[in-house]
Amino acid sequence: MDRAVAGRPRDASIDDAVLDATLRRLARDGFAGLSLASVAADAGTSRPAIYRRWPDKESLVVDAIARLAEVAPPAIGRAPFDDLVAELEHFRHCITEAAALPLAGLMLGDEVSPALRAKYHDLVVAPRRARIKACLRRGIDDGTLDADADVTIAGTFLTGSWYALALAGTAPPKDWARRTAVLVWRACGGRST
Repeated sequence: MDRAVAGRPRDASIDDAVLDATLRRLARDGFAGLSLASVAADAGTSRPAIYRRWPDKESLVVDAIARLAEVAPPAIGRAPFDDLVAELEHFRHCITEAAALPLAGLMLGDEVSPALRAKYHDLVVAPRRARIKACLRRGIDDGTLDADADVTIAGTFLTGSWYALALAGTAPPKDWARRTAVLVWRACGGRST
């Protein structure tokens, strides 16, 4: 028999306000400048309310970015190449809107717990990779890509180009999504772009 949980039910509106405030603060201050006190103030709540929901700053940021990535992912149904470009535009929006680039680097560090890294992978990385692979597989299925195209490696090249530009200190060009998609599409034997 299930027992009732003691205490007040959790207010979902606080969760939404905290996640929204986190995204705004990330965009403005970056990961290093993000403070839970400023997030709490912006969200109209307290730090203890945040800590009841998230054990640390990294967990909060992962959930906020995962939420951003889930908001309006591109609809599929156009040509696979066009869907791929739309997916890369969505990636660009998510990584710049929340200043998420430093978080990706943080997730590679030794100080991040395996549980948090797995959560980041499951909520942020895996869904994006699955959508990218689906675009490439649809290209294989409709004959616009080679049947033996390596969609796993191709998928890493797509988002990896953004990180490579960032590490080099080079701002990605405005047409980054299309140019990157064209390059990888052709590498996979694409005959129409």
